[in-house]
Amino acid sequence: GLLSHILSAFRFDIKEVGLFTQSLGYAPADYYPGLLKNMVLSLVSELRENHLNGFNTQRRMAPERVRSLSRVCIPLVTLPDFEPLVEALLTYHGHEPQEMLWPEFFDAVNEAFLLKKISLPKSAIVCLWLRHLPSLERATLHLFEKLIFSERNSLRRTECFMKESLLPQAACHPAIFRIVDEMFRYALLETDGAPEVLATLQVFTCCFVEALEKEDNQLKFALKTYFPYAPPSLVMALLQHPKDIPQGLRHQPLRRIAEMLRESVEDQTHGSCGGPFESWFLFVHFGGWADTVAEQLLMSGAEPPEALLWLLAFTYSPRDGSQPRAQTMAEVKAVLGHLRKLLRSPTLSARDLQAAAGERPGGATRPLACGQLIRHLLLNFLLWAPAGHTIAREVISHHGHTQEGTVPGRQPRAAPPLPSPRLVLCEHPMAQTEETARETIGFLDQTLDRWDRLCMEAPASRRLARELLTELCTRP
Repeated sequence: GLLSHILSAFRFDIKEVGLFTQSLGYAPADYYPGLLKNMVLSLVSELRENHLNGFNTQRRMAPERVRSLSRVCIPLVTLPDFEPLVEALLTYHGHEPQEMLWPEFFDAVNEAFLLKKISLPKSAIVCLWLRHLPSLERATLHLFEKLIFSERNSLRRTECFMKESLLPQAACHPAIFRIVDEMFRYALLETDGAPEVLATLQVFTCCFVEALEKEDNQLKFALKTYFPYAPPSLVMALLQHPKDIPQGLRHQPLRRIAEMLRESVEDQTHGSCGGPFESWFLFVHFGGWADTVAEQLLMSGAEPPEALLWLLAFTYSPRDGSQPRAQTMAEVKAVLGHLRKLLRSPTLSARDLQAAAGERPGGATRPLACGQLIRHLLLNFLLWAPAGHTIAREVISHHGHTQEGTVPGRQPRAAPPLPSPRLVLCEHPMAQTEETARETIGFLDQTLDRWDRLCMEAPASRRLARELLTELCTRP
């Protein structure tokens, strides 16, 4: 049946082949498998020679024949014997102005790859996505559905799925990177900055940078081709991994990053970054830096630098104007002052932590983004302060509250189905909803992942974070 299918594309008759082989004394069961294999190898060899011959029209395979061959292969792409032919077709480039291969062939190969029914090298998949944009878009959406809108995955598991998808490796080609990055942009806008999307973007960027370093240390393509709207000096600063800088000196590159971002956001004459959202979108790609700001401010014994306070406020609420952001900076500075005093305290209670979080004059409610920021400062404090370890379970406690919340600083959205542990970080101002419970789980997971990447020696803090994460994830 397969032989008939293949031969019909080239106007051969399987009956004629059968009569010829029978005259030689061979039974069909003897020669069909070998004939099929040899035919595939012959076609692969012809395609490759045709590719090398270039403009030598006398030895080139006719475009109609290549197109016909791709159509014949549509129902056969998942058969192991045809993988070499599928790869040869994907990597074959003729000199015609229009695509020679059938769109349905690209669809079939992409679907088989996504469902793990075919094994192809990265070069073939890159060719597939470069030649057929719908396949790249479907591959990215498939990854989103797997990592964002399904049950919650740890960051390590997310990283495994990400690398298996080949999207970060393929994104070393700027055209693919720009498409995938644009889809992340739309996903963040459509979900109002959902933490799940943000975490997936940061894992993608981490895997992409790792693949870029492996592929070409000299950078085959200029960084400007990946981030065309960002100042190159800012991109270079963000690409520097925090683990390559001693812990005591990390505040220096953070301050430079903050100053460059602030200039892009607040200087109306500076148009290279395209406004606050574009500056924020660039920064949050690099979770290693984004997650380090609060920790650096909390652990530093010096007065909090204004640049880092600005960066922290901007990270959590990029849409704020200068006046609301200045107010957030003042509140964060006050909370940091209280927490640094508590770091030196030998004993600590949950009430002390509640008092440190403070209240607004007249009992006014904080903006949601500011509340999230302060919540993360308190969580950092619990993990790093020795006295905080003794009250962590009292502060993060089981509670029967089941109200849905919103992403801080953004409009309400439908939350993806995730585990629903419930917790309370003091009754006020840290009362938790299901949404902020998931947020706390994500914070602990990201913190542990970042510490692993930084090779940080903090056994007590690491053990506490892992225990709290396990307990929260296993609660009904």
